[in-house]
Amino acid sequence: MKILLTNDDGIGCQGILTLKHVLEALGKHTIYMVAPEENRSGISHGITMQGPIRLRQKEDTVWACSGTPADCVIVSLLGDLAIQPDMVISGINEGPNLGTDIIYSGTASAARQGALHGIPSLAVSIGAHTKPFQYETAARYIADHLDELRSLWETDTFLNINVPNKAAKIDEYRLTYPSRRRYNDQVVRFNAPDGHHYCFLEGGAIETKEDDGSDWHVVEQGLVSISKIYIHPVVVEALK
Repeated sequence: MKILLTNDDGIGCQGILTLKHVLEALGKHTIYMVAPEENRSGISHGITMQGPIRLRQKEDTVWACSGTPADCVIVSLLGDLAIQPDMVISGINEGPNLGTDIIYSGTASAARQGALHGIPSLAVSIGAHTKPFQYETAARYIADHLDELRSLWETDTFLNINVPNKAAKIDEYRLTYPSRRRYNDQVVRFNAPDGHHYCFLEGGAIETKEDDGSDWHVVEQGLVSISKIYIHPVVVEALK
């Protein structure tokens, strides 16, 4: 199977490097990696509309991309690379992508972009904010369950996967739905010597609605959460 790896944390992030190593060690897949040259966290599904996208080849099947996570998938499928993978895996993200996080997540956007092309696509994240991140556990879960995950995938969806941050091997998962999260962020303003005022976003404590069966609830129980995320903004079935 040909697998395309990407992420939003950047090509040098340990999450994607660990996943690449573990998948290559299986000896039965061809692994390609096209990832942003810098951190693109929180960029959602942005794409580059102004100016060119630069690709720099790092290894035979590894490229650093100046664009966004979605750009990485687009140039892999439509550009000179023409990889045409059998699966797209975005991650392993440094921290969770639970519930409402999916709206902002560059990790999720890359998987969504793959699904828009009809390719089975996964977004994989560590379900905790606290270091050290147990990337090996998440990578092993993906490698051990590739066929099962591919069978869970459905057209017009991507799988949003959050793996608990535990060193011990995890095999048990639950199908979940995205939780509802409130971020309590605030904008902090300051004046600069140039006469302008500037502001930056200061993250606040995240509150999560603790519903049984949600992605957050399942990760809290120490199980892998798998949510099927519909890629279209309108639920067509509801209109019939």
